[in-house]
Amino acid sequence: DFAPATASEYLDLNYWDKRYAEEEHYEWFKDYSHFQHLILQYIEPNSAVLELGCGNSQLSEELYSDGITEITCIDLSSVAVEKMKRRLLRKGFKDIKVLEADMLNLPFEDECFDVVIEKGTMDVLFVDSGDPWNPAASTVSNVMAVLEGVHRVLKPHGIFISITFGQPHFRRRFFDAPSFTWSVTWRTFGDGFHYFFYVMKKGGRRRTSDPVECSGNVAAPSLSLMHEDLDDEDYLFRTQLDDI
Repeated sequence: DFAPATASEYLDLNYWDKRYAEEEHYEWFKDYSHFQHLILQYIEPNSAVLELGCGNSQLSEELYSDGITEITCIDLSSVAVEKMKRRLLRKGFKDIKVLEADMLNLPFEDECFDVVIEKGTMDVLFVDSGDPWNPAASTVSNVMAVLEGVHRVLKPHGIFISITFGQPHFRRRFFDAPSFTWSVTWRTFGDGFHYFFYVMKKGGRRRTSDPVECSGNVAAPSLSLMHEDLDDEDYLFRTQLDDI
C-alpha cells in the first residue's frame, strides 16, 4: 500500500521518488482498455505524442502496441524516469523517449507535438487546493502554467487529452481561459463514479460543448464509496482525507 497518510504528500517529490523506487506499476483512473475506444479517435499512427507525468504507467506501451510509435514521456521523478527507461528497453520499446522534466515548465520548442496526454497528472495539483469552487491562488497559477505550456507545444490543430476525476464545473474555468484557442469537449467512461475524458482541439472554435456521454447533471463527489473504490487509491482524489 503506497497511499500517503495525507493527500498533500502527493505534492512532495520525495514521496514519489520513494514510491517509484519500490512500486513497479500502477494505473491511475483505470487502465488503457477502459478508454482505448476514445483515445484512438484522436491519435493518428504518425502523431508525435507527449505524455505528461508518465510515472510507472503502461500507457505509452499500449499506445505503441496500437501503432503510435513517436512517443515522448516526461516525469519530474528521476527514479520513475530511470525505471521506465529500463523497463521499456527490456520490453523492446526502444523508440519511446523518456525524459526528466517538469510539466510546469515544458522544455520543448513551440508547436512540436500533435497530441499531448495527461492521465491523472494534473489532479495532483488540486489535492491541496482548498475550496474547489475557489481554489488557492497557487493551484490556479500551477494549473495555468501547465495548460499554457501544453498550448504552446501543440502544433496548429493539435489535441490535448486530459483524463481526470475533475468535473466540468471545476475544470471549465481553466480550460476555457481566454488565452487558449482550443475548443473543449468531453466524454465519460467507467462505472459508478465517472472518469472524464476531455479533448481540447487547438485552433477550434472556443466553445465548451455539452457532454457527449453523460445524462443529467454530474453529481458532486461523495464519501459514499463502492467497495471496489476502497481498494483503489484513486478515491483519495475524490475526498478530503481529514473528513473520512
